[in-house]
Amino acid sequence: GINAEYGVLMMRTAGYLCLLIVSTVLLHQSFAEIATQWKSRTIYQVLTDRFARTDGSTSPCNDLSNYCGGTFRGLINKLDYITGMGFDAIWISPVVTNTAKGYHGYWALNFETINAYFGTSSDLKALVSSCHSKGVWVMLDVVANHVGNVGYDYTNVVPFNLPQYYHDCNGCDSNCNINDWNNQPQVEHCRLSGLADLNQTNVFVNQKLLEWVSSMVSTYGFNGLRVDTVPEVPKSFWSSYKRAAGVYTVGEVFNGNVNYVAGYQGSLDGLISYPMYFTLRSVFGSKQSMYQIQNQLQAYSAFSDVTVLGTFIDNHDNPRFLNGQSDTWLYKNALAYVLMATGIPIIYYGTEQGFNGGSDPNCREALWPSNYNTNTDLYKWLTTLISIRKKYTVWSYNQVQRYADDSFYAFTRGNLFVALTNGGSGQGQIERTISYHPYADGTKLCNLLYSGDCVTVSGGKFNVYLLHGEAKIFVPQ
Repeated sequence: GINAEYGVLMMRTAGYLCLLIVSTVLLHQSFAEIATQWKSRTIYQVLTDRFARTDGSTSPCNDLSNYCGGTFRGLINKLDYITGMGFDAIWISPVVTNTAKGYHGYWALNFETINAYFGTSSDLKALVSSCHSKGVWVMLDVVANHVGNVGYDYTNVVPFNLPQYYHDCNGCDSNCNINDWNNQPQVEHCRLSGLADLNQTNVFVNQKLLEWVSSMVSTYGFNGLRVDTVPEVPKSFWSSYKRAAGVYTVGEVFNGNVNYVAGYQGSLDGLISYPMYFTLRSVFGSKQSMYQIQNQLQAYSAFSDVTVLGTFIDNHDNPRFLNGQSDTWLYKNALAYVLMATGIPIIYYGTEQGFNGGSDPNCREALWPSNYNTNTDLYKWLTTLISIRKKYTVWSYNQVQRYADDSFYAFTRGNLFVALTNGGSGQGQIERTISYHPYADGTKLCNLLYSGDCVTVSGGKFNVYLLHGEAKIFVPQ
């Protein structure tokens, strides 16, 4: 096109300068493309220590606050269990050497070595290449806000071994901690639960963190990053961090305030969709009005791009859905929302086994006592939903709300019609007449989740019946 011809002309006249400009343009393109490419992915979140042991042993873990023995090699050996459900991305725990009992990876001690409990640097490379060979992308969890619980003795922290690399305790509580989450300077300056807080305005700290993330991506070939503790560090730092990483970044802003969370988009590509998480827990977990979904989606216009947010109903920092709500049909409806709605879905390991652990660390169960059973109701449910998600490329279409009331919510993505309820398995049959939809009269719509269940559009309308709290996904035949 004209731009290309202009580029050639400039190259002839201004050689090197043009190359620089063209490569900068390409760099910006690739950022947008990288985030866009993640939209088609479905992410399975693992805690590396809890997923699989190298030797495949299945004896239970008796202390969830310490290492249970999961490894990179264990993950490699059980990748087919993950891909069997249709997942094409995994999010793994932070990989650097941690302080004592840092089984979760969030307590860095040495940024330059790999956590020996998980394996070696070559094991990690083998994991990434094994994933890539199966069409699975790997998202690394990274921490740039803090190191482990070293108190005020930094001598063993590599490479941040001096006091000037950390924030002091000015404006913090008596333990140097954050105690007012509405006080942004305090959130950025003070400690999270006693963890030594890195000072990103220190030139050495800034440079080392950027070099580290760039090196991790290029050394191991990670496809994306989940970024821990985002609001605890200034936005300007995250912009540099994202550029240094050069891959899709999705940040954790553990907050239900849409405007606050949305304020971090741009500094990072996407955010973990916490405001919607709280809404989904309320709607499906506590059976609150489904109008909340409509209201939250309207509020989500605060984000510059809702399609690259990470949608979820469970993670390692909150009691599992089934801990507070044991009705599986409510869970299945919530999972259908996560996998069919706008955003990049993230499913937490153990979901497929119906795990129901409470607060951390109880929501971080070892997976192996399940014997990696692929015949559970939820393993099959996820497999079906993910295959529908891929077959109908739902990410290619906007989510259009078609009906909402207190106990029924429906939307389309392209030709796919998703009907959900929060009535639960004790609910009798409910019926709704749908008149706002994209289908012509005479169109026969069939439910992909139960064969032979079809309705025909007539007089501009069709009826949807949901029995015992089920979910349905219709598609034209």
